[in-house]
Amino acid sequence: MSAADRWDAKYAEWEEPGLPSEFVTGCADMLADCPTAVDLAGGAGGTALWLAAQGIDTTLVDVSERALEIARTAAGERSLRLRTVQADLESVPLPTVADLGGNGGWHAAVCTNFLYRPMLGALGSLLVPGGIALVLIATVDNLLYNARPGRPFLVERGELPGLCHGLEPISFEEGWFGHRHEARLVARRGTTD
Repeated sequence: MSAADRWDAKYAEWEEPGLPSEFVTGCADMLADCPTAVDLAGGAGGTALWLAAQGIDTTLVDVSERALEIARTAAGERSLRLRTVQADLESVPLPTVADLGGNGGWHAAVCTNFLYRPMLGALGSLLVPGGIALVLIATVDNLLYNARPGRPFLVERGELPGLCHGLEPISFEEGWFGHRHEARLVARRGTTD
């Protein structure tokens, strides 16, 4: 079964996009000057819809066409403009800005609860110079109290900033946020390469 089929099955019963990431909404001030954003592996679009509601030209990328359909329906009901792109972010070679429909890159890239180390390493290439990345991944400490996500989908303590090559950390914190132990990174692509 392909990744797309697996995730389509997961979203088969969903009708609503879900809530936006509190981490991302908590960064609203930083996003205020971002005219464009991409939400990578954003599922049914809770966070992408929130970005679009802030007036940000938003692209939602996910492997599941069913998840994207849910997001498109919600965007239509809310009169929001949301671009959706079905793409496997674990493909080889990795999708490029052009593959994902970006016009030279985005001003913000969001990646929450999706860990594919090569994709995080290429995150800077999706951003315009000076663009910001917001990345949230559960850490291995999460396994102390939660069986999921499994270890292959977790970062080691302190690992996340080093995965995002070419990005300069603005803030990085790890800890318990509610019932999950997470690594949260806000980083910027340099203005010169």
